[in-house]
Amino acid sequence: MTTQLTRSSPDTPGSGGNERGALNLLSRHQRLLLYIGGVVTSLVLAAVTAVIVHSQVKDYIGNRYADFVMQRTALQWAFAVREGAMRISVKQEEYAWPSRQEPLPELMAQFARSNGRLVLQRNTSFPPVLVLADVSPQQPIERYTPYLRMADEISYQAGAYSQALMATGYFFSPDRQFVGMGPAPIEPTGLETSDTGAAALIQRVAADLGDFTTPANVSRLLDPATPWWMPPAPDPITGGTSIRLVQGAASEGTLFAVFVASYPTQTFTSLLAGKNPHEASLMVDSHNTLLLGTAPVDTQTEVLRIAGTLAGAAPATLNYHDGYFVVSDGINPAGWKLVHAFSWRTILAELWPRQLGYVGAMLLVIGFVWGGLLFIDRKVFRPAFARSQRIAESEDLNRTMVTTAPFGLALLSVSSGDVLLQNAAMRGYAEEARHSDPPLHTRLLALFGGSAHSPDDHSEQEFQLALEDGSSCDLLVSSVHTKYQGNDVLLCNFKDITLRKKTQHELEQARQAADAANHAKSAFLATMSHEIRTPLNTILGNLELLERTPLSDAQLQQLHTVSSSSSTLLGIINDILDFSKVESGQMTIETIRFDLSTLIQETVAFFLPVAQAKGLQLDLSIDDALAPAYLGDPTRIRQIIYNLVGNAIKFTDHGDVLLEVYLQDDNQPESSVVIGVSDTGIGMTAQQQAGLFQSFAQANATIARRYGGSGLGLALCRRLTDLMHGSITVHSELGKGSTFMVMLPLPSATAVEPTAVAAQDYPELSASARILMVDDHPANCELMRLQLNALGHSCDTATRAAEAVALQAASVYDLVFTDLNMPDMDGRTLARCLRGQGLRAPIIAITAYASERDRELCIEAGIDQVLVKPVLLGTLARTLDHHLRGHRPASDRVSPPDLSLGPLPASVHSALSEALENSLTALDTLVEKWALSPDAADAALRVQRIAEQLHSIRGAFALVHEMEVASLCAHMEQLLQDRNIAELKAQFDILGQTSRDALRGRIPS
Repeated sequence: MTTQLTRSSPDTPGSGGNERGALNLLSRHQRLLLYIGGVVTSLVLAAVTAVIVHSQVKDYIGNRYADFVMQRTALQWAFAVREGAMRISVKQEEYAWPSRQEPLPELMAQFARSNGRLVLQRNTSFPPVLVLADVSPQQPIERYTPYLRMADEISYQAGAYSQALMATGYFFSPDRQFVGMGPAPIEPTGLETSDTGAAALIQRVAADLGDFTTPANVSRLLDPATPWWMPPAPDPITGGTSIRLVQGAASEGTLFAVFVASYPTQTFTSLLAGKNPHEASLMVDSHNTLLLGTAPVDTQTEVLRIAGTLAGAAPATLNYHDGYFVVSDGINPAGWKLVHAFSWRTILAELWPRQLGYVGAMLLVIGFVWGGLLFIDRKVFRPAFARSQRIAESEDLNRTMVTTAPFGLALLSVSSGDVLLQNAAMRGYAEEARHSDPPLHTRLLALFGGSAHSPDDHSEQEFQLALEDGSSCDLLVSSVHTKYQGNDVLLCNFKDITLRKKTQHELEQARQAADAANHAKSAFLATMSHEIRTPLNTILGNLELLERTPLSDAQLQQLHTVSSSSSTLLGIINDILDFSKVESGQMTIETIRFDLSTLIQETVAFFLPVAQAKGLQLDLSIDDALAPAYLGDPTRIRQIIYNLVGNAIKFTDHGDVLLEVYLQDDNQPESSVVIGVSDTGIGMTAQQQAGLFQSFAQANATIARRYGGSGLGLALCRRLTDLMHGSITVHSELGKGSTFMVMLPLPSATAVEPTAVAAQDYPELSASARILMVDDHPANCELMRLQLNALGHSCDTATRAAEAVALQAASVYDLVFTDLNMPDMDGRTLARCLRGQGLRAPIIAITAYASERDRELCIEAGIDQVLVKPVLLGTLARTLDHHLRGHRPASDRVSPPDLSLGPLPASVHSALSEALENSLTALDTLVEKWALSPDAADAALRVQRIAEQLHSIRGAFALVHEMEVASLCAHMEQLLQDRNIAELKAQFDILGQTSRDALRGRIPS
């Protein structure tokens, strides 16, 4: 079928006719519009230029006002800082005056020797302070004690004060008989002549300060709100012009000192400097008398006159008068003001270059505008019609391209919901859709929304379309909101993804099947581990015991053969389980401190008899640069070395095997450790080496027949090495041997040697130490009893958890061994119960399979250690030696309480309550999910977890002799096996009520 683009209505106007009409209209009126536009543009440019010039003048005036504000603020800050410094100094002296009545003997003696004239300098970094007093019989030197101490303190402060504020200063007593100056005046001032007295010196430096014995002057001196600023005058100390600040200090209302700070006028005139011609910044007093100024004299005179005229104007207000812009405001509490003024000449001198530039730019732009209009008339409008034709042709081409698109396409009106444009693919899907459903375009509008979207909003969704023939197809629909002929429209296109969705569904089913297979594999490995290790534990244990009995040489040889085969089988099982842990991500790597050299030596000692039996030489080379200890996983490192050395001995018939350990870089103590194993065995080809580290891979088909093995050892070495962020490589040549290199980045441990604990520090248990073994398999119990007897200990056995609790209640044991998987109560629940009874002896779990999560759960339940079957005599002896040292014999301990009747101990009741609520919560979730999806891929796993929870509750309540709850759990386990979901859910509520009632009846007293 030919795809074509159709309109929803033949009367819909096209855009081509409108465009040609607009072009003809533009052609008729273009000249008129051009010239009218040119005139308007010229007028606008002129107006804009006028506005810019006006704005420049206004901005300049604003900038001058801002300059005034900055000058005023700077002057206010300068005066305020100095007033604050004076107030602080005076307040300090007023506060310290009572404490300065006591003389400083050494200072008074020095003052007396100098006849009342002294230069103080407590800090050589600062200039000295001159102290002068009129000493006479009527005015003894003791009278000046407080003033002298004050001068001594000020001598330390005056230098820092004068350097920070560029000031000189002095203080004197109200009777003008004592004066202190800091910094001390230099010789040319004439103030340090030997015949100058205190009164005469004060008269010279403070002649205009008046008499300080009158109440008016004293009140003025002591008024902190209105500082006493003196107008600029020559400073007799420095010889320059300065402004002085005067303030008195009083004690209990009585004036005791007058302080004068002298600041050079340069400090203030620098803040008044103007930067433009015909501009003035003046400092005047409250009577508009000039104090300081930077403008020419005639400008100052004119500005002062205008300022006097505007004396009544509001402060900080810009006023225009007689050709000047004038603004003034106060700068200190004494009534001094800052007057700032500038004229039109100032403005013109600053702005005329820019204003002239603006006018010139305006004329230039107007010229360009008219030139551009003429150019447009000739080069733009005339070819406009030709371009419009090309645009129409381009639109027709676009329509043709859309109609040939292999996917559905439609343009829908958002406001009316009509189909504006559509191609044949869209129309075909709309016709094949189920007739009882709404039209396809209506459903697309509903799917992607209305006019709330902004233009160019793009979205994509999957859409299932039901067809009239009963089938369906999946469509991937993309939409974008846009505009068409001024209206909001929705542009939709879609493609058929039915095949892709089918493929995705099949892939999801395959993934679920793979997950189910993975869970089944894990369950199978755990089950097989238990089923194989349990009899293997019995075999190896009895073989060890049999070796300790008298046997003939032939019997002993046969026994060694059986033991060797059993050990080989155990190694294969261990490799398979470890490899499964690595593959499933359950393998974890420890980081503990260990001695690498000792580990290597133990490995060589282990394999030396095997090598000697084959007539091979096993050599060892250990680098002296190795650290005393490293941080890592010694168990996994030993596993790697055992595999490599074992393979080297297995595949070597003549020659030697070398194990060497050294640093990758001898000059870097922290460099990686390299473990190399070399042999003179059969070697390998390059092709054989390529697949060497793959799972179940061996060099060729005859290896398994000639040498045995599962092909997992090297694959496991590679994965363990990767987990430790290391690498393993091989170099081999057929018939000439092989060399395996393992590189591990092991950090060295601190050089702190662990403290060795002598055996005599702990009391050794006698051979009568009592041990309890709990296992539902009688053969395992009997084997453990024989092994413990062989090690010199006595052992009681129990095949059920309830029996073990009864034995513990009757006779306290030094250590308890328990199996984890038992029918009536698992080992973890038994451990909780025994701990609840008060058992403090070690509890060791023995199991055929234990993941990291299993070990964590065991620790939480109170189990001290988990051993994996088979448990041989060496492992058993080391475990007992570790846990039994330091424990008191069972005979010295108090028997635990009986749990069969009456209130339970608080710890037992709490543990049972918490475990019950956790199990009931888990059961509620598991049963509900199983009931909703009984045929789901993980249904078998849910059934297994439900059985585990019921088994745990059953064993716990059987322990405390609540047989009603235990029997109910057993009944529910049978319902679970029969897959009777409805009855199981009905019994669940009964279980919760019954078990909680049982615990309420056993609340601790």
